[in-house]
Amino acid sequence: MLIYLEIALRLILAMCIGGGIGWERARRHHPAGIRTHMLVAIGAAVVMLLGGQTAGVFVGTANSDPARLGAQVISGIGFLGAGTIMKEGRSVRGLTTAATLWVVACLGLSMGAGQYAIAIGGFLVSMISLRMFKMPRYEISLLCSEQGCSLEELCKLLELEEANISNFSCRSYDAQWMKVRFELYLGWKQRDVSTSELLRQISSIESVSQVEIDAI
Repeated sequence: MLIYLEIALRLILAMCIGGGIGWERARRHHPAGIRTHMLVAIGAAVVMLLGGQTAGVFVGTANSDPARLGAQVISGIGFLGAGTIMKEGRSVRGLTTAATLWVVACLGLSMGAGQYAIAIGGFLVSMISLRMFKMPRYEISLLCSEQGCSLEELCKLLELEEANISNFSCRSYDAQWMKVRFELYLGWKQRDVSTSELLRQISSIESVSQVEIDAI
């Protein structure tokens, strides 16, 4: 049987791992943040600890496999991940956050089972994946004067090297303005372009007003 200190260590480490990945999501203003990821990791660790502690009680029965509880965590985490996925028009958000919740559950199970190297290694690789391979993606909406707005000028200004524009929509806002919305995907060379720089470039067009930029 595990001593209480070992149980506490596994739970605390699971909380730290979940919090680390949750921090990365929270700083980008995604739906599931630090507390959600912490709770998922802690809950998964508790389930794995419970399975290990009670395995001896059911020896010789169909319920003697401690991994069965962990398997239910992996299959059940889908409902939480589904809550972070949102579809707006032709774009889908939240897939990465849903994946991080699933990964955190797996890391929590590893920590609960006492597999520290697997849990910490998985955490480090996950953070590298989230931090290094994030390609900037922005949702941009603005008002454009119908008399002076040139969509070609706008596209030319934002067509940075390796960048792509998708989900472009344009509709009449009132007698003088059009509502323009699109998604901008920056390439590897533009991954350091800031939101303020994009705002400055778009605002430099005289016929553009009320620019809104959201990182997605």
